[in-house]
Amino acid sequence: MARFINVLLLCLSILLGSSCHNKTIGTERAPHWFSHYTAFSAKSYAEHFAQRLDAMNDSSHVYADALQHYYQTHACEPYWTARGVQEARIDTLMQLLGRSYEHGIPDTFLLRPAIDRTLNLLKCHQVTNDSTLLDTLYNLEMRLSEAYLKYVCALHYGATDPVKANGGKWLMKSLKPDNEFRYSTMERMKQFPSTIHENEPEIPEYKHLQAELLRLYPLKDSVLAEIAMPTIRKGQRNAALQEVCRRLMLTGELPADFTVTDRLTDSLLAGINLFRRHNAIPECDSLGGETVRKLNRPITYYLDKLAANMERLRWHVDPEKGHTYIAVNIPDFTLKAIVEDTVAFRTRICCGRTQDPAKSPARTKRGLVSAYKSESPLLFSRINRIVLNPEWRIPYDIIKNEYYYKLCKNNTAVVNREKLYIIDSRTGGYVTPDSIDWTKVNPGNIPYRLRQTSGRHNALGRIKFDFPNTESVYLHDTNNKGAFKRRVRALSHGCIRVENPMDLAAVLYAINDFDEKRLEEISIILGEDPTTEEGEQYLEKKIEKEQEYYDKLSDREKQFYRELRPTTIQLKKTMPLYIEYFTCFTGDDGSIQYREDIYYKDGNIMQLMRR
Repeated sequence: MARFINVLLLCLSILLGSSCHNKTIGTERAPHWFSHYTAFSAKSYAEHFAQRLDAMNDSSHVYADALQHYYQTHACEPYWTARGVQEARIDTLMQLLGRSYEHGIPDTFLLRPAIDRTLNLLKCHQVTNDSTLLDTLYNLEMRLSEAYLKYVCALHYGATDPVKANGGKWLMKSLKPDNEFRYSTMERMKQFPSTIHENEPEIPEYKHLQAELLRLYPLKDSVLAEIAMPTIRKGQRNAALQEVCRRLMLTGELPADFTVTDRLTDSLLAGINLFRRHNAIPECDSLGGETVRKLNRPITYYLDKLAANMERLRWHVDPEKGHTYIAVNIPDFTLKAIVEDTVAFRTRICCGRTQDPAKSPARTKRGLVSAYKSESPLLFSRINRIVLNPEWRIPYDIIKNEYYYKLCKNNTAVVNREKLYIIDSRTGGYVTPDSIDWTKVNPGNIPYRLRQTSGRHNALGRIKFDFPNTESVYLHDTNNKGAFKRRVRALSHGCIRVENPMDLAAVLYAINDFDEKRLEEISIILGEDPTTEEGEQYLEKKIEKEQEYYDKLSDREKQFYRELRPTTIQLKKTMPLYIEYFTCFTGDDGSIQYREDIYYKDGNIMQLMRR
């Protein structure tokens, strides 16, 4: 008998535990406040629900097709408004939506305020007639289902369209929630707490940014005292330093138990310089200027920065990064080569120029800033060839907007100084500079093209890296090495200049198993002296072939002869390349790094999520 009782108690405990765990799943009676609606009829609501569902169209809901498909394949039965209102289910979902800030997603994006308003109307008995009640319940049902589906899709694929967020210059392929994903997500709506949690990103970088977001979020409404702007040198006292201490304790560069001081001590200066490293500001032994301006940023600056970059990590770029690839981060002005999950090479880069949208109001529509014409595009491609001693085929826009006016002043001097040659675009033949009167050339229809000869003087330097793309951009060396000393290096027409391109090339050569002989041949092509007997022999043959080439030229062609010409190396093993845009990321030391939004894209992401 005792054994029977024990078994019975065990079964009851399992049953009760299961019932408690699935509280939001089981259908409940309507809450007590719903009894006010005495005329409510489940049969009438079912008929009304089916009619409204049949009339649903894409303009009424973001995911109308998935919602309609789900309910029509489930006998048009409401889930959230069965028996009137399923309060426990709705409360559980609303709690989950209310914590969407943990992912940097505003609850307005998930319709939570609108759902709250509808629930309050019902609870306060503001719905006054039967027809309005049925409409209100139907709309509540659809908003709740749409909010659930939007949340899962946002967590799994991102809440925004990367093309819109990046002002049009997004050339990567990004996966979107297709019908199969939406339908299967709706099928799992009855397990919605676990379905939502299962779609939260597990990327380590995402988790790191999220942890910082959660640390700062409780401070979002803090009103921070303004730090004064005087220059303070090491060892000096100033009352403003007390607020500097408190600010650095908030942002994490000083420990929470740091003793607030009005003197610029070594320990306070260490915290200030750590803040500078986190924000790409040069370190020094004083405080003032840029550092104070950035210390004065509100907490919402950091929250928006973290939210925007968590959204970037949710975008499903296809293909995903493997174990070996090159990544360029535009806001950080850096390139790194990853080989088998290890950073094999890192260098500074220059990227495309930008422009303050305030100077061109037409670029902003509905709060979204379109990409500036010379911004470097964000893309995925594969480096498939290397060009040694490249020529620069000057783009027509640059000829039209820059070179035309220089050539009008003194065409021969410009051609000689920059070692250019001119080609007639109609015939393809070479043209001598003094045969053209540029002042009589129509600037709107220039029939000539310019090329800059190979060599150290060339704007592309001695090497460039080609990859297929629709924007005609590439990675390349440069003859302007001084540009890499600048902090803000957005100054090209869109291509990526690489500070140490030969080291990058070495990574690609190694991946393609180039032997010492091949590497020396490349060195000789670039103009270096041979270092082995084999190299000497290769150089002799190269000189012989060059003489044969020269002898075959006509007298006119010999006027335009160039001893140094491009040599293309096709790579059997192509290198994946990602040109990306992260204004907030994890540094090598595990700290959160913040960079300026030079292309004005963070605001686009936040605008799309908030509106």
